[in-house]
Amino acid sequence: MNRDLAFGRLLAIANVLSERVFEEGRQRISTKYLTKLGQHPAKAFEKIHAELMEYAHCFGEEELYLMDLFGEILAEMDEADFSNEPLNGVYLQAYYSQQHSLHNAIGVEEAAEIWGLSPGYVKNLCANNKIIAKKIGKTWVVDKTQPNPKNLKEQPSPE
Repeated sequence: MNRDLAFGRLLAIANVLSERVFEEGRQRISTKYLTKLGQHPAKAFEKIHAELMEYAHCFGEEELYLMDLFGEILAEMDEADFSNEPLNGVYLQAYYSQQHSLHNAIGVEEAAEIWGLSPGYVKNLCANNKIIAKKIGKTWVVDKTQPNPKNLKEQPSPE
């Protein structure tokens, strides 16, 4: 994976995590590190990771999904990528793109609550590709921008 893209995606994930678990009034990751990451990626990444780990005890299902995604990106990177060689502007494009899609990701429990369905039914919809969702490990992550699938319940499945 391109180094700049990877760091941009990592920053977006870290920022969404900070929005979800940091207490009110605490600076979000992007506010603090957007420019620093571009100038000194390894140094900034180390600080970002340390700040997130301070809040690991606050992570729920959705946050654990984000951490899995974070880990997948890290696994695709080489050790040599973690230098302080400045990034080019591509990291900003990756950050904004990833940020947008992550704000639409929710867990099964939240989707079930929003749609007025049981979590088990939502998991079945995910498993049967009836809704837009992705399985990360044992966790389904659902795109919250899609229409309510409640009407699927009453319709016979196509054969």
